[in-house]
Formats: sequence, structure tokens, C-alpha cells
Amino acid sequence: MSVVGILLHLSRAIIHAHNNAKVRNLMNAPPPEIRRDMSRHGSPDTPEKRPGAIHTGGR
Repeated sequence: MSVVGILLHLSRAIIHAHNNAKVRNLMNAPPPEIRRDMSRHGSPDTPEKRPGAIHTGGR
């Protein structure tokens, strides 16, 4: 097999692995409405001063 053939085979294998990883990540991701709800809630042990904390109430 020539060098060009080896590179072609390698590039196809990389593209195939990348596409498989994309599908795997999409199948493992929660639905959009659940992701939206998850982003609104901070963790229970997050202090109010830290980024990502939910600030309820006034100022």
C-alpha cells in the first residue's frame, strides 16, 4: 500500500471514530428541556458568592 493509501485509510478511520463519538455523545445527552432546567439550579453546597450560585430575593 502506498503512503497516500495509508493516509487515506487513516483519515477515514479518524472521521469514522469522530462520527461515532458524536453519535454517542448525542445519545447520552439529556433532552433539551431537562438541560435547560439543570442549568438554572446551582448545587446545594454552592455558596452564594461563588459563580453559578442562584441568588433569590432582592439586592
